[in-house]
Amino acid sequence: MFESLSGFFKDKMAPMESQADDLNHLQVATCALLLEAANADNDFTEEEEKAIAGMVGARFGLDADQTSELLHVADEERRQSGDLFQFARLINESFTNSRKLAVLELLWQVVYNDGVLEAREDALMHKMGTLLGIRHEELMALKLKVKRSGS
Repeated sequence: MFESLSGFFKDKMAPMESQADDLNHLQVATCALLLEAANADNDFTEEEEKAIAGMVGARFGLDADQTSELLHVADEERRQSGDLFQFARLINESFTNSRKLAVLELLWQVVYNDGVLEAREDALMHKMGTLLGIRHEELMALKLKVKRSGS
């Protein structure tokens, strides 16, 4: 279902061969950002892992095995990457503003999963908002929405 790890970013600069390839790249990029948000406080819990798997499976319509594979690929890519720019750029180039806001809302949900916003998490979210070209007001509105919902 997903491209090999070694070829993922090598091929991302080339034109997409199909919509399925495009979708796979975007799913991996989105999951890499979710995993980065979960690891921002250096305390990636089993609860956070389950929450992300639930979000990813529901958002992308994947079964448990597909979700697990996607998260594995995304985590490997996240660990091997030098920064988040490559993931954010892919999302930024492919998603409308409303879809970028949806990704940021998921990121806020991951950050607030443990009920605590740590400084590193907050800094990461501001960085992500900037990388995705989202206005500060929109980022803060999402933050408050998620915080009020108790995610």
